[in-house]
Amino acid sequence: MMLWGKAEKRQPTHAQRLFHGLVREWLWIGLLLLPITAYLSLSPGLALNNPLYDSLRRLSPLPVDPRILLVTIDDASLKKLGRWPWPRGLHADLIDRLSAAQPAGILFDVIFSEPGDPANDKRLAESVCNAGNVLLPLVREGAANYSQPDAQMMPLLKCAKGVGHINVEADSDGVVRSLYLREGPPDAKAPQLAWLAYEMSGELSEMPGEPQQSVTQQWHREHAIRIPFIAPHTRFPSVSYVSVLHGEVAPERLRNRLILVGSTASGMGDRFVTPLSSTVGTTAGLEIQANVLNGLLQGRSIVDLPGWLAALIATAWVALLLGLLLYRPRYALWMTLGCMVVALLVSLALLRLGHWWSPAACLIGLLLSYLIWNWRRLSVILAYFGWELARLDNEPKVLPERRRAPASKGDVLQARIFALEQAVSRTRDTRRFMADGLECLPVATLITDPMGNILLANRIAREVFGNELVTQNLLEQLADLGYPPLHNGVRPALSALELVEFRDIHQRSLRMELAPLLPAEGDVALGWLLSLTDLSKERDAQQHRETMLRFLSHDLRAPHSAILALLDVHNGESPVFAQIEQQVRRALGLTESFVQLAKAEADGYQFQPTLFAMLVMDAFDQVALIAQLKGIHLVHDLDEADEGMVSADQSLLTRALFNVLENAIKYSPSGTTVRLRHSSEQGWLECRISDQGPGIAAEDLPELFNQYRRFDSSQGSEGLGLGLTMVKAVVERHGGRISCESEVGKGTTFSLRLPLLDD
Repeated sequence: MMLWGKAEKRQPTHAQRLFHGLVREWLWIGLLLLPITAYLSLSPGLALNNPLYDSLRRLSPLPVDPRILLVTIDDASLKKLGRWPWPRGLHADLIDRLSAAQPAGILFDVIFSEPGDPANDKRLAESVCNAGNVLLPLVREGAANYSQPDAQMMPLLKCAKGVGHINVEADSDGVVRSLYLREGPPDAKAPQLAWLAYEMSGELSEMPGEPQQSVTQQWHREHAIRIPFIAPHTRFPSVSYVSVLHGEVAPERLRNRLILVGSTASGMGDRFVTPLSSTVGTTAGLEIQANVLNGLLQGRSIVDLPGWLAALIATAWVALLLGLLLYRPRYALWMTLGCMVVALLVSLALLRLGHWWSPAACLIGLLLSYLIWNWRRLSVILAYFGWELARLDNEPKVLPERRRAPASKGDVLQARIFALEQAVSRTRDTRRFMADGLECLPVATLITDPMGNILLANRIAREVFGNELVTQNLLEQLADLGYPPLHNGVRPALSALELVEFRDIHQRSLRMELAPLLPAEGDVALGWLLSLTDLSKERDAQQHRETMLRFLSHDLRAPHSAILALLDVHNGESPVFAQIEQQVRRALGLTESFVQLAKAEADGYQFQPTLFAMLVMDAFDQVALIAQLKGIHLVHDLDEADEGMVSADQSLLTRALFNVLENAIKYSPSGTTVRLRHSSEQGWLECRISDQGPGIAAEDLPELFNQYRRFDSSQGSEGLGLGLTMVKAVVERHGGRISCESEVGKGTTFSLRLPLLDD
């Protein structure tokens, strides 16, 4: 068994070669997929990144920080205060109102680009200077600098607490999702306006984000973040510009608040498409600044993971699935879905922690892994099915098969399904044929596994054992049936069972035969085939025959012997007594012939190694007197040193030689010779007995060994024609053959061929 297993390892099967090829191919696919995944994860323009970000961001919106308050230039303010632009004196009055309420800071998201009244400009600058906490916006102008203020606006900028840019970044789909907290020319980089407001709140932390590659040599960008928008259904607290200007807002509502002033009126100011646009429309620049400040205040600004780390996570995740698919292929779909869900959950968890890792490249890699795996696996399965089905189609057909029209050659899968359907149908028919054939066998037949558990049993076997046999143990069933070698309680292996004939508990004579079921290639039994033949009728007939033989050989012979004894007393008294003696002796001869023929056809042979010369000598001794009385000369070419050995029942084979010699003497005229010659060649011993009698006609030779056949050449001799029938039966039981050659008027030769024993 182990040698066979080692041979299998040395010579892998076709299925193993296909699997090993799939493993090697899968390694190459992995080496191709992982760089592709890393490349996609480093591609910011991947179309799936932005929808995934928007969807996951909606699952983790930020609450509104209560320190933020918007003062909006809305439609109501425009209606009451007039068309834009307003006199800058109004802005000075607003700042005075706000400053009187002592806010934490004032972020003025209004661009003073139009020329104004110098007096109002001066007044606005004084109000900003008096407030001391006003932040003013800065707008990029051109490709390499910010807009330069007019000379009359310089006092205003000098009095401001800080000046910051309000630039935002639109992604490839035109949606604003991110900005830079610091950007500008290399020597004049400006912080973001909301970051200045965050610093005024008293919070102390490092600026989030990392520097990015400069757009040009004249413009640098640093600390990129994604805008952490609030939920679409929530709003920042706000008051109208005109309400504050007219004193309608209580000072307590403004105290210690970070106040953002800007336009929200339709058709006025800067408005952008953001992830909130699908529900609330475009977003005003003021609200974008409020969202940025809200994220900074709560420490929830969203920063992209470094590119190398994002690529590492994506490729590691895809590599994990590649290994799992190879290790547990049957769960491919669930493992792929699980990895995709976990990747989304990891991305969501990082987003809640303020880091953005786009799972798009990972999802694409996972999906490609699953699709390629199933494609290659299906290809390997189809190749294996094609190979196995072709090999099965070349096997000899047990039953005639009616082929249907083949499927289209263009579709490999359809062709394989069609071939598999035919193979399954053929296998099903063959199994049914074998099951029906087993059921119809005329002897009890069982099939077991190597351990002796019964797998199949036909109807006669169920009748013999008297119960259902499937799943039962054969040795236990034989012990219950009365199999003699199992009566001592020992349970030998099936291969060690003695193939004997025994009588079971129901007094039936059963002959057991056992054979291993061997595979086409190999010598390890896959199971065992056992048959039990009921010989009860044959054994009863044999017993009746033995009874008849005893009757013929003893009971019928005894009265004839008594008659001969009485006739000897009255020998010569009357010719009638001589005729009676002749008939009695004839009856005894016939009885002896019947007994000898019955013994020759019976099964009670006792074979043993025997010198053929010894048998010939015994037969010659028995016919010597007969030959002498008739004047026949007996000749043979054997001597006691002859070493020709045969396996023989000495009594019966000697009797067969006697019958042939007696016939030769009986039908030969006086003064002739009966000759016995022998020879050995190629494992056979041939004995030829020739006489010089009248011979046998050619038309009578075919029926020479039939019972009760008498021919013209035997006229004048007594007998029923049973002697040669007995000779033929004995010779054939010894594995030999007998034949006769004769020519009328020249004599007859009988040839007996017997197998020699091996040295």
